[in-house]
Amino acid sequence: MNIERILIPTDLSEKSNAALASADLFIEMFDCTVDLMHVIPMSKYLGDSFDQIGVPLNMNQDVYPKLIENQRKKLSGFANEHIDKKERRGEYIVTIDRKPSDSILNQIEKGNYDLVIMSARGAHFADFFHGSATDKVVRRSKTPILTLSETMLLNKINTIVVPCDFSNNSLAAIPMAFDMAKKFGAKLELLNVIEMYAHDVHGIEATTIGIDETAVYGGLKGRLRSFFNENEEYNFEVKDGEENFTDTIVHKNGEETSIEFKTVINKSIAAHHEIVDYANENADLVIMSTHGRTGLSRMLLGSTAEQVIQHIKIPQITIKPDLKKKS
Repeated sequence: MNIERILIPTDLSEKSNAALASADLFIEMFDCTVDLMHVIPMSKYLGDSFDQIGVPLNMNQDVYPKLIENQRKKLSGFANEHIDKKERRGEYIVTIDRKPSDSILNQIEKGNYDLVIMSARGAHFADFFHGSATDKVVRRSKTPILTLSETMLLNKINTIVVPCDFSNNSLAAIPMAFDMAKKFGAKLELLNVIEMYAHDVHGIEATTIGIDETAVYGGLKGRLRSFFNENEEYNFEVKDGEENFTDTIVHKNGEETSIEFKTVINKSIAAHHEIVDYANENADLVIMSTHGRTGLSRMLLGSTAEQVIQHIKIPQITIKPDLKKKS
């Protein structure tokens, strides 16, 4: 994974500083440039309202430029507090928008970023983070989004978990997970959740229903092999391990590199509950696709991914794969 430019949107609250405080880690790992962004959530109709009541101010000429300059100074101050590597700071971007998520998405597309880092929580009064802007950005961004609740530290990323079903979209998160596992020196696990029912059932223990986990594991590994064969641009292959549920992914890109991965098969009535519980207990970073497949064995529907993002406590990277259909 080649990361040259990162965007970090912030609402300038202390609660949102986890993203800023994690910038140096990625600068050190990828030698990248970090742009900082702040959106002033102001109604675009405010200027018209002033004009109608006769206030002798022009919002575009008298008010907005001063607001933007003031917030740019604050953004620079936040950078001084949290990002040590000054030479790798890029632009300080300040915009005014009725919908902060729209400004962020526009900047992501315009700036051609490789990764966006957003704190999972902002000020309690802001409509900037989970439940609003962050969720909208995660749903719509074509660029991977890293969301986190606390500062990300290199020595705390020991296990990376990729929730995946049998869909190509979910499996497309694995190449990024491979690269991140290499960078962090972390273990890699693929988590497949067998969702027992398509609706909530109370008082039933899902594990009482028999499931051949070895068969599911074999099927998932076969799908992963097919995925890499169908998408040769990734230059990956899967080699069998000596024991079931433990295999090796090999990357052939000039020189051959490999990493061992473990497949975990769990059962649950609701997939997102199991993903959240397993990840919070066993993972230090989750990397997942925001779209999977539909049907009785669905797992990574948009709604499931959103539920995971809302409730998980550890850092997570979400991607929206743009897989080309094979002719």
